[in-house]
Amino acid sequence: MSKKIADSFSKLDQALKDLVESYASLVSELENKHGEEDEEALSAAIIEAIETSIEGAIDEQDSSTSEFAELISALSEALEQLDPSAFNETSEEEEDEDEDYGDDDDVEDLDDIDDEDEEEDEDDD
Repeated sequence: MSKKIADSFSKLDQALKDLVESYASLVSELENKHGEEDEEALSAAIIEAIETSIEGAIDEQDSSTSEFAELISALSEALEQLDPSAFNETSEEEEDEDEDYGDDDDVEDLDDIDDEDEEEDEDDD
């Protein structure tokens, strides 16, 4: 491996460590400001801060959002190769939340009520 490639790997490694550290610090500061209870406000504040940082990085590097999206895509693919379940945990949590809204029997019961109402309306005619 050439020295230039090794230097690039080293810079990328340090940048990712800095990113993780900065993100953890940001989340901690915003949790203190917004409180951990208001997840929606916390999430919005995190996204707003990241959006601002992305805009600054794109402007400073004179790149485009599509180039940044390629970077995010490569990061996602690399993470998925390291731990395929990393993205499934979020999906499983969302599925658990969906299950809290009841089952399909409730919808069928509503359909039965609608059918009864229609039959009564026909009998009235």
